[in-house]
Amino acid sequence: MNKLLTIGLVALSARAYTQTPPAELWIGANVTFAFQNQWQWHNDAGYRTNGVNLVPHQYLYRTGIRKIFSSKWNAAAGAAFFSTRISYNKADHEFGNEYRAWQEVNHQHEWKNGFSLQNRFRVEERFFEEVSTRDAFKALRLRYRVGLTKRFAEKWTVQVADEYMRQLQQKHFLHNQNRTLVSLGHDLKKHVQLQVVYIWQQRPTGSQHILALLFQKTITADGNKN
Repeated sequence: MNKLLTIGLVALSARAYTQTPPAELWIGANVTFAFQNQWQWHNDAGYRTNGVNLVPHQYLYRTGIRKIFSSKWNAAAGAAFFSTRISYNKADHEFGNEYRAWQEVNHQHEWKNGFSLQNRFRVEERFFEEVSTRDAFKALRLRYRVGLTKRFAEKWTVQVADEYMRQLQQKHFLHNQNRTLVSLGHDLKKHVQLQVVYIWQQRPTGSQHILALLFQKTITADGNKN
């Protein structure tokens, strides 16, 4: 019986290491520098785990310039760097690099009752370096996100959103993934916010539950935290 139990535990461990884990943790920080002429410099960095633990699966950094056209419209473009473990096997320490160029357009409509509706369309040109398990390749991904946000109790916000992605790769334009999320945000100070987010991520290979913790801050040109 002990031998059978040991074999079963080893088998389950091997499966957890080699297949997509059912859940992950994401930690991120977003710092934006806002200038008086309606331009912004966006920066965000993230750490994503290999399952529900602190073992890294992916690191990322994204930066870009945003232009605010009005209270409803803004657009941005920039670059990003991702370093991702080539498999979910914790014993495999090889990471592969991805470089991105990205562009997006955002629209927001606000109602007097504290609700606001956000629409975002983003294009990503993706460049993957060669790793031991595959050759280098390029891809084009299109992303559309819609979200509904409600502000309540002065310092709290709740949001429900969905983002759909399709990718063009090797002449095939296929479903890439879909993310459905619910987030709760708390203003630590004026426009300095901490968010707790639940994401249900669906891919052709399966789905994942993701818990994310995000810190957001804006700094104005005069040095004040906005």
